[in-house]
Amino acid sequence: MNNKSDRVTQLINDFKSVKYCCNKIIDINLQLEELNHKILGISHNRQILSAEQEKSMLPMPKYNRYYTSPLAMLYEIEKLEEEANYYRRRIIECKALELLDIKDQNILFDLYIYRTDPYIVCEKYGYTKRGMYKHIRNEIKKIL
Repeated sequence: MNNKSDRVTQLINDFKSVKYCCNKIIDINLQLEELNHKILGISHNRQILSAEQEKSMLPMPKYNRYYTSPLAMLYEIEKLEEEANYYRRRIIECKALELLDIKDQNILFDLYIYRTDPYIVCEKYGYTKRGMYKHIRNEIKKIL
């Protein structure tokens, strides 16, 4: 019995972290987009100089870019993709909650995603605070 109770608690804790996981995935995607843009810049040919500019002894215009190895960038992209996949797996672990009744899903969303005050959620769905949490835990036990 305690094992099932632990699994229910773990599933609820995973669901509590879904919003954090989504925000982390968004941040990682922005970093990946920036790195892909840098790699695209590295992969293009340098600026082509005219024949007169190539013969000139005067210094040509330089572009100030910090040097980063393309391999280091690829490694960084791979690391960020692995991190994003980790957060995606954590979100997928909460798929079992889709088996709940829509009313129970709404209670979970109000409590853990929208961070609504539990007393307001209790009034909205007609429960006492203790009764609501007990009902949610019992419903989750049924689907596990």
